[in-house]
Amino acid sequence: MKPIGKIRRSQVLTGNGPGAIIDFRGDGGAPLSVVAAGLEAWDKLSAKPGLLNDQRIRHEPLEARLQVKGFRLPPVGDERFGKSKRPRLLPAYRFPDWHVCPKCNLLQRSRFWGSELERPELYCTNCSTGRGRRMRKVFVVPVRFVVTCPSGHLQDFPWMSWPSHLESCSRKKPLKLVGEGAGLKGLRVHCTECKQERDLDGALSPGALSKFRCEGKSLWLKTTADGCNHQPVAIQRGASNAYFPVIASALDVPPFGGSFRDKLEDFWHDLISLDDRAQLPAYVRKKIHPIWYDQDVTAEELTARILTLLKTLDDKTSDLRPNEHLMLCSGGPDDEYFKEFQIKPQDLPPEMEGFLERLVSVERLREVRALTGFTRLSPVEAGDNSALVAPLSEKPLNWLPAIEVRGEGIFINFDEAEVAMWESRPDVVDRAKIAHASAERSWKEHNGEDRPFPMTISPRFLLVHTTAHALAEQLSLDSGYSTASIRERLYVSPGPGGMCGFLLYTSAPDSDGTLGGLSRKGRASELGPILISALRDLEWCSSDPLCSSGILSLSEGSGSAACHCCTFLPETSCEHFNRHLDRGMLVGTPDRPDIGFFRKLLDERS
Repeated sequence: MKPIGKIRRSQVLTGNGPGAIIDFRGDGGAPLSVVAAGLEAWDKLSAKPGLLNDQRIRHEPLEARLQVKGFRLPPVGDERFGKSKRPRLLPAYRFPDWHVCPKCNLLQRSRFWGSELERPELYCTNCSTGRGRRMRKVFVVPVRFVVTCPSGHLQDFPWMSWPSHLESCSRKKPLKLVGEGAGLKGLRVHCTECKQERDLDGALSPGALSKFRCEGKSLWLKTTADGCNHQPVAIQRGASNAYFPVIASALDVPPFGGSFRDKLEDFWHDLISLDDRAQLPAYVRKKIHPIWYDQDVTAEELTARILTLLKTLDDKTSDLRPNEHLMLCSGGPDDEYFKEFQIKPQDLPPEMEGFLERLVSVERLREVRALTGFTRLSPVEAGDNSALVAPLSEKPLNWLPAIEVRGEGIFINFDEAEVAMWESRPDVVDRAKIAHASAERSWKEHNGEDRPFPMTISPRFLLVHTTAHALAEQLSLDSGYSTASIRERLYVSPGPGGMCGFLLYTSAPDSDGTLGGLSRKGRASELGPILISALRDLEWCSSDPLCSSGILSLSEGSGSAACHCCTFLPETSCEHFNRHLDRGMLVGTPDRPDIGFFRKLLDERS
């Protein structure tokens, strides 16, 4: 198998995973388009399949939540196969099957074009000149349009059926795709036999393929569903809505993480296989404690610590963020076990007292990101368990692809008592209700009335989310990191004592992590001016008064004061695809300035 290109390991999770359409350039600049193959194909190319593979990582709480036994890194480097070595490869299949010649406009399937053995490039034999090695090939181009559906199925655009052929036409001769003008109306599909043709105007519109049916093909798995009742939709091959990865992630925080869990590796299978937890003290006393490296720890203390680990795995559907939030709000690990989670609580900037409760400089963290599936046409909303997520494999496997990254960041927790008072104000509640109603309406337009909106757009959520965006934008100017490299992680839950904070962090797949420039900005002397500057920038947007009135964000499903000029970040940085933002909740609006949570702070410093 000849390699056709390279992608970074992290790209497999961000947009080039199984089921994604990927463009490459072959030898001589030949354009190639493929769909990344499923996980079973990974095993067929690996010397060691499944979790026997050498490139695997662990994160027990995330494994329990996703109901798998482990994670595998996307293949990189060489592996030993018998007595020889061979490169690790990601498999892919050619898609779309239809190609067009840029010179003669001929449009036909891949099997009718010229090709060479063991080479993926296709060329037009009619337009290519010369012979042998001196042949000047005219490479054909993959068509721009493909067909999908809300279930993620994938098939070729119905090129042959698009023109209205004459009854006498056998439909066996090739088509032509002729471009004579701008836009889709300037593209015409021409039948070379019956001379009938039709332009592509409206081909990407909803209902344009109402006369066709979804064939239920999962081309990345080489399978076909028994039936699909969804209406097929034509999209451009490289469109942003062709692939939305569904990623589950978790931080390495106590009680898991670091060397303590690693030192239990030889005993872990026995520990999780115990029929009765009452047997644990005896097992630890006889098997583990006699050879434990730190004899200052008693058998009872070691048992208690292991029991805490095991209890974390009992609830396989539990949310991992409350424990992360608890650890970030704590003073940090009290022993040397947790090397992957190092935090330093900081004093609050004096001007932020009464608004914030905790400021933490996160010196080191480890995050595991697992790809669980993907969607097409629209992304999955956080907390939506009824989404139509396309699978990565024919059958559920005991592993998922994942990467691990290390980095540093800043954690901020709001003063929960002040937030509770602010979010109970009638004008604040009413503004959040409008945002929620608008988001719910947009949700139902895309997903129908049968599926309930999976989240509540509360004042607290809008406050935390928008503040995270504002601070990330300002930090990119002061820390040296781009906004695309700073990610948010939100901790929000309702009720007294609920979570109300966020983590901004940057990370890298290197084992050493990043350089620490972001965590240093978490010191009180530096963060105070940065946050105030970020809030000042939100007081006025270059798109006002349209932005402050909510007109610009209606297409995003919120109807709040937010747009690309003030609060939007690169979508890789935002957990909610730049939805559910409202700078009015932070600094107020022209007609209601007092509605902003930080309005008093800004007025005092005017």
